[in-house]
Amino acid sequence: MKLRFAVPAVLAFATTSGATFAGGIETPGLGVQGLGRGGAWLARADDALAAHFNPAAMVRNPDGAHLGAHLMLRKHCFERMGEDGAPVSPGQGLNAAPGEVCADIPPFPNPQVGATYHLARRFAIGLAVVGPHKHGVAKWPTVVQYENAFGVKDADHPAPQRYLMLDDDALAVFPTLSASYAILPNLSVGAGFIWGLASFEFSNMAVAVSTPEDAAQHDIKSTISGFDGFMPGFVASAAWAPTRRLELAGWYRFVDAIKSDVDLFAEANYFNQGRVDEEAIADPANQTRLEDAGTFRFVLPMEARLALRYRHPRSSRGQQAFVTKHGGYARDPMSEDLFDLELDLGWANNSAVKSVEIFMSEGIQINGTPGFVPPDAGIVRNWRDVVDVRLGGEFVAIPDLLAVRAGGFFESKGVEDRYLSLDFHQGTKFGFGAGATVRLATFDVSASYGHTFFGALDNGGQGAVHGLSGDETTGFRTTQVINGGRATASLDEVALGATVHY
Repeated sequence: MKLRFAVPAVLAFATTSGATFAGGIETPGLGVQGLGRGGAWLARADDALAAHFNPAAMVRNPDGAHLGAHLMLRKHCFERMGEDGAPVSPGQGLNAAPGEVCADIPPFPNPQVGATYHLARRFAIGLAVVGPHKHGVAKWPTVVQYENAFGVKDADHPAPQRYLMLDDDALAVFPTLSASYAILPNLSVGAGFIWGLASFEFSNMAVAVSTPEDAAQHDIKSTISGFDGFMPGFVASAAWAPTRRLELAGWYRFVDAIKSDVDLFAEANYFNQGRVDEEAIADPANQTRLEDAGTFRFVLPMEARLALRYRHPRSSRGQQAFVTKHGGYARDPMSEDLFDLELDLGWANNSAVKSVEIFMSEGIQINGTPGFVPPDAGIVRNWRDVVDVRLGGEFVAIPDLLAVRAGGFFESKGVEDRYLSLDFHQGTKFGFGAGATVRLATFDVSASYGHTFFGALDNGGQGAVHGLSGDETTGFRTTQVINGGRATASLDEVALGATVHY
């Protein structure tokens, strides 16, 4: 399987496609049931994805396997502004591109799979494989068509966001092997080992020579790629039911930083009179291709979560055979409960992401230009910790046949507007989800829909990030700020999954 994960582009801007789970640098609600409950699923955790999201819950669940996927429909746009609040010209006498530009992000199927099994009544093991709760591919425009200095809409010209992002092609996977032990029938603990893998390929524009303003004739399209085959981590959790109706849960996750050597491919003299110069960029004299040209490191924020769940048992209930065989150490909300309501509180250590560390070999000449690859190509991020609140629940309309669920969430802002970027949208997030489950014998078929609203990041042109340059006289940075402007985003998801109990 090819695995990709967003990390920073050299001679461009750093980017990551998400850590591993909901919250932190993603959106809440990974998993079909979790999405339908607005992400409030920690204490509930009643399918095999518990091996990753709450391993302590595995011993309370009947043996089973789960297969699900989210179809993610994301929109992400950016309107660039200069310090005067006006659109920015790419130079060469061209007018500034008016309005916002948006990424082409195709619908992305985000799968999850897991299985759990009791080795004894009080002891269960499980394996879950999940990816980041994020799209895998995004392509921002290299050029846009707009009016020239004479007011005539003519050929394509350099896109205003090109120094921030062009192509973002990344995936990751996080297999998690976990174990769960019931200290008492109402108290369990669990932990799991995570083996993360990631690969990536990214591109955007840098400049060969620094100038006071944008000058597209100096643009270099730079692409980096790499692979990290071992990102170790762990999850740990505890679950306690002090009464028949109340459940408490706590969860913690840590995954090591993404570390990789990177390959570099640079194409100089990309634009000619504002237009893509296909002949120039195809000329080997304008191409720089190097393997193991540098190193990359990006910290993945640790996360913690607490949950309180109220369950309302049915006055009379029958238990499925796949539950009774566990002798009182398993539960089944579809047959035992009338409804439940859960509140989750989360924290993510995003402030650990001060910058993306990129170090390149010294003295690499960028062919076709007088510039050099920056030895320190790190990009400032200055994220800050985020907290989130999730509230969701489920109503079992027909025992052992039909359950419906809904919920919502809020997550605090994760960055100052002046540090906005196009890898993640770290604005305030809030959203909702809804879904249903139909039981067919020992199979539960679930479907959910969710929507995430992103608060706009808008610095009015007063950004704080400078692009990378091949010009040593300006510290290998552009003179002008390249992230001034306004970024917006939204996300729709449709999820479908099935769980089998055995």
